[in-house]
Amino acid sequence: MKTICKIHIPGRMTLGLEFPLDNDWSLEGEKKRKKQGRPFGIPDISRHTELIQLADKLGFAALWMREVPVYDPNFGDGAQVFDTLSYLGYVAAITKSIAIGTAAVVLPLHDPLQLAKAIATIENLSESRYLFGVGLGDRPVEFPLFGFDFENRADRFVLNHEIIKEAWKDESELHHFFGKTSNGIEIYPKPKNEIPWILAGRAKQSMDWIAQNMQGWFNYPRDVKDTEILVREWKNALYDNNQASKPYISAFHLNLLKDPDAPFTPHRFGGAVGINGLASLMRLYELAGVNHMALHLRKSEIPVDEALKLIAEKVLPHFDAADFKNQSTYQEE
Repeated sequence: MKTICKIHIPGRMTLGLEFPLDNDWSLEGEKKRKKQGRPFGIPDISRHTELIQLADKLGFAALWMREVPVYDPNFGDGAQVFDTLSYLGYVAAITKSIAIGTAAVVLPLHDPLQLAKAIATIENLSESRYLFGVGLGDRPVEFPLFGFDFENRADRFVLNHEIIKEAWKDESELHHFFGKTSNGIEIYPKPKNEIPWILAGRAKQSMDWIAQNMQGWFNYPRDVKDTEILVREWKNALYDNNQASKPYISAFHLNLLKDPDAPFTPHRFGGAVGINGLASLMRLYELAGVNHMALHLRKSEIPVDEALKLIAEKVLPHFDAADFKNQSTYQEE
């Protein structure tokens, strides 16, 4: 595969960020949210352009965006507010080198032909900086709203994957899926380079299927020990299916504390730590086999812009982030 994104150097770990770039889950952020009258889970995106461009300038490897189609107060999660695909086009236009990924597009909720066109458009406009992270979807309330059956979503996931891959071919044969009336039909634009598929979770698929059909596996935040077990499972699946090295990706909910020497205290999906202990903590995940880590800053005690600058100064150099400036973002052996 032609190198197209800069998150994977086998045996190493790169660092990225997860949207939204706010710290609403900190004590100060919660006070601000209530004062502004925003519902829980609707982030403060007033500085999003500034923070996106700062992350790009500082040398973070990737920005990851989730898709949450509707706001359900029972979940209290509005993701990054903006429509994922439209927002990706904007992010591509205001950045230069950072990879932009989805973690994840809810694949069974989309029309596959419309999605094939939208994703190829983003890939073209971003100069092949896009990572196509997809997921199954786990919120039953969403599926009937879009006219789909929640229970059949795993089958629809596989079908949409097959249709999109076919639509991206130079001479696609969509009639295999849509019958004779689709003879000669093409979806444009075609991707400039092969778009890497990244699976978030398992999508009710076997590890063999994931290894054969995905170019990376994005797993939910876990402690180092559990992460190491999943990395081994991923590597074994790749080996058993004669696949080359492909990245294991995860996320970490980071409460970056104001005390630079504060020791690490774990919490659900991550933990709290001072900046002087963060590099050592991330090194443990690198040794466990994580190839790319997306930092989630919603709990950060330090404001996001300050946190980004501190991480860039104190942590990124330990992971040779500067070495990736002139490399493409996805490498597969």
